[in-house]
Amino acid sequence: MLRAGLYAVVSFVLAFAAAFVVAGGIAHADDTSATDKLRILYSTRFTFTDDGLPLVTVEIMGNRKKIELHARSGVTVRPDGAGGSAIDVDDAAPDAASSRSMTRGGGDGWTITVEGARPAVIQEWTVVETLGPDDTAGITAALARWKERGFEPRSFEIGTVFGTGGELIDTREVRVAIDPVPAGKGAGRAGELAKRYGVKTSVHEELVRRPSGTIVAKSGTTTIKNPSVLWFTPKKPGETLTVADVPTGTGGSQLETGSEDRRYWGSVYVTLDHDGSLLAANAVSEDKLLAGLVPAEMYPDAPAAALEAQAIAARTELLQKIGRRNLTDPFNLCSSQQCQVYAGAGKEDPRTTRAVEKTRGMVLLRDGGGMVDIRYSASCGGHTEDNDAIWGGDPDPSLRGRADSPKAEMTRITDGNLDKFLAEDPHDAWCGRVAKGKGKFRWTETLPIDELSARIAVEFPEIGRVKALAAKQRGTSGRIEVLTITGDRGAVDVTGDLHIRRLLGGLKSTLFSIERSGSAFVLHGAGFGHGVGMCQLGAIGMAEAGKPHAEILAHYFRGTHLHKLY
Repeated sequence: MLRAGLYAVVSFVLAFAAAFVVAGGIAHADDTSATDKLRILYSTRFTFTDDGLPLVTVEIMGNRKKIELHARSGVTVRPDGAGGSAIDVDDAAPDAASSRSMTRGGGDGWTITVEGARPAVIQEWTVVETLGPDDTAGITAALARWKERGFEPRSFEIGTVFGTGGELIDTREVRVAIDPVPAGKGAGRAGELAKRYGVKTSVHEELVRRPSGTIVAKSGTTTIKNPSVLWFTPKKPGETLTVADVPTGTGGSQLETGSEDRRYWGSVYVTLDHDGSLLAANAVSEDKLLAGLVPAEMYPDAPAAALEAQAIAARTELLQKIGRRNLTDPFNLCSSQQCQVYAGAGKEDPRTTRAVEKTRGMVLLRDGGGMVDIRYSASCGGHTEDNDAIWGGDPDPSLRGRADSPKAEMTRITDGNLDKFLAEDPHDAWCGRVAKGKGKFRWTETLPIDELSARIAVEFPEIGRVKALAAKQRGTSGRIEVLTITGDRGAVDVTGDLHIRRLLGGLKSTLFSIERSGSAFVLHGAGFGHGVGMCQLGAIGMAEAGKPHAEILAHYFRGTHLHKLY
């Protein structure tokens, strides 16, 4: 610890000399410059640990004015991350013979803030065509086609490629995009262009300029300043870092959220969010990540085969997403329900950890090559959904909706047969057989019209008091794709699974019937979640019936096979 009354301010300049004296010898800085290291946080670069496991960066939380963290034995602060040079401070002021890491003992906490923050500049492009990375002729033709229409198109390659276990994994694609607009306006512009040219569109975010500012970390009488990023690790190997007030319950349809202190393996780095506020992320090995993720995704007391299927699905999803999502963020994955629910260290369970270890390196590949676009939800309600019905885009042969039953028939739920479907024997569906899934398999919600009108008026004040709700378009599982809300002054069509669920107060799914009962609407529903891909309660039901993990995954993802990558 520093002596009482001693105030130390250490400002790190990342262009510092590449070699300097430490404890009588010469310590050389990492060959990667600090600017390059910051750039790597935004890149699709894929790295592995010394044990041959992927190293993944996962968002902990963003949009913060301050972040607080600590470790039981103290925290080491590094401006360059692992391998970088720094200044060690331990019970004395730093001097010229110190290295550029900072170690604080006694478990003191660190408070991190930012000075002189400048937000990122992001622009949003409308994606009009998507092609394979090797389709040079197709890419050239697409660029020419949109140039002839008066645009200045650009191509963006996303995804990553790596080889391991004798298999080349290539998740890349090339997006041909046009007409960039400021952040927040891309969805509207994409909709306009889709109508004008009769094509499917999406939005591609381009990071024009990274956010900048000085990260300031304080602990007792010690202050550390560094441009844009600081890394933190526990002083003792094998310990965890605790980050205070991490938001919980974010990203899904449920409206209640909270916060709690959470522990993390590996390193935690604090950098800048898009708006110049603070963001914390965890750099952690795949096995530690999955050990904390799988019990957050599935009941740890589920049968072993279901846990193994979940571990393989989560690993595949994790690797498939790297370089394809969060393209303007300084991390690979978010930790909410929009990505994967990662709750950090201390959430592990011996049974789920065994499932991760038993399936080490196993992923699900398409029979035609490439990793499966893994999707899963808590309960499909007896019928899974097509991917394009929920998120748009092209139909995925591995993600086709079907009955969640032993026969797995390609049926379709419509307004005409919805009531019959909702009244079916729960034991006819894999997910209906699971005792824990009763409240997710079938449910009823009553929406008082006064409360519903007030909620909808926040987004659509022009329609007035709500008079009727009607399903205008349903997907193959019966989930509502377009909901018409009619008021006493007008009507509006609401699209999007998550949008509809949140607008109506945080519904479990959009698979429901609608009836008017006095001064309220009564919804009789099925399932919890979007219903695409693996039904997690259905996987438990299959495992309880003695099905192995390979059969469970084959049931939910057709045209696929297992492969051990590492």
